[in-house]
Amino acid sequence: MVTAVKHRNTSDKLKKSFVFIGVLLCALSSAAAGFDYTPTIVQINKHQQSDTVGFNLVDGAYKLFYKYILDGSVKLWDSPAKKIQITPKALQQIEKQNDLDFRKSEDLFVYEYWKLYKKDFEFQVIGFSFFARNDKRDKVNFGYIDASDVQTLLSRIVIATNINGSTNLSYWHALMSKSYQFNIAKFGNVDLVKNPSYAFDLKRDIFSSKKIKTNKYVITPTKEVEYFVYPDMDSNSGSYYLCHAIESYYNDNRHNYYNETPTPSVDYLDINTKLQVTRIDVSEIWMKDERNQINYTPQRIRIYINEVPMPEMSVADSSKKSILIQFRPITEFLKEKEFKYTLKRVNFEPIYGYEADEIKTALYTKDWNKIQYTPPKTLKNKRN
Repeated sequence: MVTAVKHRNTSDKLKKSFVFIGVLLCALSSAAAGFDYTPTIVQINKHQQSDTVGFNLVDGAYKLFYKYILDGSVKLWDSPAKKIQITPKALQQIEKQNDLDFRKSEDLFVYEYWKLYKKDFEFQVIGFSFFARNDKRDKVNFGYIDASDVQTLLSRIVIATNINGSTNLSYWHALMSKSYQFNIAKFGNVDLVKNPSYAFDLKRDIFSSKKIKTNKYVITPTKEVEYFVYPDMDSNSGSYYLCHAIESYYNDNRHNYYNETPTPSVDYLDINTKLQVTRIDVSEIWMKDERNQINYTPQRIRIYINEVPMPEMSVADSSKKSILIQFRPITEFLKEKEFKYTLKRVNFEPIYGYEADEIKTALYTKDWNKIQYTPPKTLKNKRN
């Protein structure tokens, strides 16, 4: 008789538990419900990231963390409780024992606190956990890093971005942008891996709602664009004016050329050989405004004299030389783009010649996160 009562009580408790979880999950699916600071685990998978995002947070973060864990500047712990520190040597032993490479892990787990009050949502990043699976499909714990230990590092270092990304984006801002693909693995005590539909509803109701204001970082559409200019045979072309003006300056001020160039192409005693500008490389920051107009900010310039490159200099320094192109300072002339140029690189993505014109057209006509570009496989593999 006692056993029956005990069984009935246990059954009632289980039913109440399931009802509670059901009610909680239903509440989570509606952003209007709101919730106080709730521990949340976000899972980011390396292979689920789209090229349109412009960066791969998992791939980049693992390589970045690994470097600083091994040199001892970042502490790696056994768990969020931070009771045992995993030394660089211990991490390498874990890799060796499981035949794994920390840097090639596929999932990054981010510990956060989420809060929704009325129509305001905010999240805080608390830390990172690293897991992988070995050949036996056993789960391997690589450890935990506290966010407070690496926030300065992540804010300082720029993440590599492809042609669809934005330039000068720090790892921290990339993380806080929530523009990447992620899954909610756990919300409070609720395992949402087992309830993916509720995880999807919660994510949609918060991050896809126009009514809810979030504290996620808004990425400014900017790109670092590098291009090169060759002197044109047409003496009425913009590229001719640009190259000829710089060429004239150095021929009139040859001492400046030798002072600025460690390995000059023409011996300083050779006064009969003319200094000729054979190529100019320019890097700029391009930014789109609210009207989709592009604003250019020239940054660096490298001048080739008689096929030999001079040291790169800032465009600001080159402007101090009082070089005028068609009565305009070099900075203004570069901004106006009244010359032929060939793309060399967009962000961290090299552009190969046969697609340079097509990509240049796309930068002016397409959304900046929807530019299709696939480098030749042989060249891409060689670069990696």
